[in-house]
Amino acid sequence: MQEKKQKHNEKIVEQFSKQAVPFGQIKGHYSGVESIIEMSEVNKNDRVLDLACGTGIMACEFAKVAKEVVGLDITQEMLQQAHKKQKEENLKNIHFEVGDVEVLPYDDESFDIIFTRYSFHHFLDVKKVFDEMVRVCKKGGEVIVVDVALDEKFEKAFNEMERLRDSSHTKALSKMEFESLFADMRLSERKTKSYKVEVELEEQLNASFPHAGDDEKIREMIKDDLTSNRMGIDSHIREGKIYFSYPISIFMAKRDEI
Repeated sequence: MQEKKQKHNEKIVEQFSKQAVPFGQIKGHYSGVESIIEMSEVNKNDRVLDLACGTGIMACEFAKVAKEVVGLDITQEMLQQAHKKQKEENLKNIHFEVGDVEVLPYDDESFDIIFTRYSFHHFLDVKKVFDEMVRVCKKGGEVIVVDVALDEKFEKAFNEMERLRDSSHTKALSKMEFESLFADMRLSERKTKSYKVEVELEEQLNASFPHAGDDEKIREMIKDDLTSNRMGIDSHIREGKIYFSYPISIFMAKRDEI
């Protein structure tokens, strides 16, 4: 298992070292930011942990309100972009660290908000990561996961496409699987909100690094989806270009005081 995890982490680092610069340039990655901040009710006294923080888009947004933000990611090149964004926005209250989300290097109950976005579909052991998130969350604090959440009927085709696009993709969870995670007895006051991230097919492929030949397979799958709707991604043509949308959900709950 340890060897499998190490190889998978190497895939993640390989993929996102390449994606680091184009990741922050995709407009869709800024979708839903305001809704997330609003739902979190982050305030000036909060200490926030952003797991798999990537290029720091959300860490910087939280830092505009919170007392302190810690961003953790496994890919150094993504964190270099995060540092650049932090400097551009002149935010002094963020600290970025390289680390593994399965074994967080933080004490129990040490953050007011534990957050991660667009990351769960890369994890081998989502339950282990989720348990770590709850462990480091203060009583009365919030656990927030934002990611693709599918109806079960779309899982197989969608995951097949995403694994071709990004070899570090493991599995996009269904809505039911996320609800099961958040049914944790330590949590209450659960909230959910959904939105879509629209991308243009060629722009998305240019920001991804599929293996040779897989880009054409992806094109064919999405062209087929225009009529078959097998993936639940609202594929459509606009002004001669193919667009599709990632179905995103915000899952949020408070850690019980007891």
